Formats: sequence, structure tokens, C-alpha cells
Amino acid sequence: MFFSAAKTIFNIDNVGNRWGVRILYFVTVVLNAAIHFNPFADKDFTPLSNWLMSLYNVSEMDHEGIFLSSLPITKGNIIYLLTLLGGELILIGSAYIYAAVYVRLYRKEKAARASKDESGAINYAVNSIPDDVIKPGKLVLRILLLMLVTAIVLLPLVTIALYFMFFTIVGLPFIFTAPVAYLSGDKGIFSSIPYVAKLSLRYYFANMRSIALVLIVSVILNFLVPLLGNVSLTAYYIVDAAATTWVFLAAARLAALSYCSMKDFPIKRGRRPYAI
Repeated sequence: MFFSAAKTIFNIDNVGNRWGVRILYFVTVVLNAAIHFNPFADKDFTPLSNWLMSLYNVSEMDHEGIFLSSLPITKGNIIYLLTLLGGELILIGSAYIYAAVYVRLYRKEKAARASKDESGAINYAVNSIPDDVIKPGKLVLRILLLMLVTAIVLLPLVTIALYFMFFTIVGLPFIFTAPVAYLSGDKGIFSSIPYVAKLSLRYYFANMRSIALVLIVSVILNFLVPLLGNVSLTAYYIVDAAATTWVFLAAARLAALSYCSMKDFPIKRGRRPYAI
């Protein structure tokens, strides 16, 4: 079961004709690897580190004088930090695109099967959920709006999530499919959160197991990939970008797959209904 679940989640190019996802993956990897080769970026934060240490070591009476001094951070440092933030937004944007394409293709394929009336079992799912396929223009607008909201709330949200790590992990299975509900066209950007929380009630442990699988793979990669830095920094940057993109798209695939499953096959009385 473990290997079957891993294959389903991490087989990220198994969408449509596969080439669209492969192109998305390649572009995302290139953009994220390019961050480390930016000639205008400065990764040396030694002056800032020394300044923070001096601030920590001085007496309270000297703090005013240190604060009045200029912060030892260069334009190159700022460019590097901005490119890192841009890289995170690119990864998140690619994940949104992947999830949106997955749901859209899933619903188109299901509608095609329903029109052919291949099986009466499929009627359960077709009659139970709104399967309208979102139009491309509307989908693009929703992706852009979701990216804008993400860019605004990303830093405070990550800070809060890290501070309340335990509650974040416990609550994640309830809300991690909310962006998919919005991108599918089923709900609005804010109404999608309570909607998927209600959908996830009976799927909590199944979602938690799958999320844990993605997190475990991410931790293993974060431990192994940096070892390449001892051999070649160039190889490390490229492999790190490839591995990170793979994990982000796998998480997007999991969110889209979970949302479609919860919508089509809601668990009633502890048992899934007979369906596809």
C-alpha cells in the first residue's frame, strides 16, 4: 500500500498527454536553479551576521548608538533575498497551475465517460457533485488572484505556521485542498476553506497519511541533496531545484487527487460507496 500510494502521488507527469506537465516542470526547475547563478545577487551575509552578534553582545546603554548606525546589508543581499522569495512564488504558482490542470482534465474525462454511459456506477459521482469545467480565461484570473493573495500573506502565514508547528500539522489535512476548491471553480477564495474542511472530516486520517508521506520524502531529499555541495555546487543547485520542484508538484497532485476523491466518493457511515 505504501509503494502504491507513493507511486500515485509522485508520478507527477501522469496528467493528460504528459508533455504539458513536463514543460511546466522543466521551466520551474530552470527558473529556480537560475536564482543561484544571478550575477547581481550577493550571498555573503557575513557583515550582517557580525552586526547582529555585536548587537547581542553590547550593553543596553549602547543599543541606541548601534541602531542609529546603518544596517550592513548590500543591494546584492537584497536582490538575493528577493530572488529567493520569487523562487518560492514560482514554485507555488507552478503547484497551482498543476492542480488546476489536473482537476480540469479529470472533470473533462469524467464528463466524456458519462456521456458515453460506459457504466451505471459512474452516475453516483456525476449526480453528486457540480462537474462544470472551469473556462480557461476564468481559470487564469483565479490563478493570478490566488498568487496575489499568496504573495501578500506568504511571509506572515509561514511565520505563524512555524511558530504553531504542531497545530499546523494537525490542521493541515482539513485545509490543504482549499486552493484546489477555488481553482476548480466550485467555491470562492474564502468560502473554499470551510467547504473543504467539512469535506475532509471523514477523510482526515487518509489525508494525514498522504501528507506525511510527502513530508517524509521532502525531509529525506533535504538531507541527501545538500551532500552534493561537497562535490559540486553547480550540481547541488540544479539537483536541489529539480527535487524541490518535484516535491511541490507532488503536493499539488496530492491536493487535487484528494479533492476529487472527497467530492466524488464521500464516506458515509464509515464506508465508501461503490463508484468508479
